[in-house]
Amino acid sequence: MANNLNILWISENYIKQQSSIMDNVENKFIRSHIFEAQNIHIQYILGSQLYDGIIDQFQDYKTAVDAGTTGVTIADYVDADYLSLVNDYIQPALLYYTLYEAMYSLYMKFTNKGVVTQTSDYSDTVDIGLFQNRRKDFENKAQFYAERLTKYLLDNTETYTLFLDGTTDDANSIIQPVTDTNYFNGMYLGGDKGGCLFDKNKVEIGGGSY
Repeated sequence: MANNLNILWISENYIKQQSSIMDNVENKFIRSHIFEAQNIHIQYILGSQLYDGIIDQFQDYKTAVDAGTTGVTIADYVDADYLSLVNDYIQPALLYYTLYEAMYSLYMKFTNKGVVTQTSDYSDTVDIGLFQNRRKDFENKAQFYAERLTKYLLDNTETYTLFLDGTTDDANSIIQPVTDTNYFNGMYLGGDKGGCLFDKNKVEIGGGSY
């Protein structure tokens, strides 16, 4: 299985730029929830075969950069179809799954006195009903983009061959991919693409650095 502890397909800055999370929220807090959302939700959608295949290529690129290899670009190590998949389809889903996972930690914290709600001299925590509605909104948006991602993969199985490779493997280590787009909310979604977020001359992904 791929070593994915230091490869994330979206950055802390991307999360802040694309959401209402304030700039003063610590990056290490956001990063932990990016990893959680990516490793659980996105891996569940892609299946472990495709997930690990993409991670491996990004790891090879990062290893080359860390080693000081000159003239290296992300295109030298990461397949263009994988870059497109991450930029256009995975990142929007990962954004909202990260926000969904982060909500409880933003609402409360663990202290030596127990679990308490977050408060300050200038703000109060939101009503629990509003909190639950907001978290559900993030979940709905995440599922929208997750279905869009699944539909795109099903329409392009010849390009992303690892997507269905694990479906006939009975090994316990294989996480089967989602193949039913009605699993999420039954909506029919188009396959429009956005612009590429990668700068191929920098070690960046989703607007931030490794």
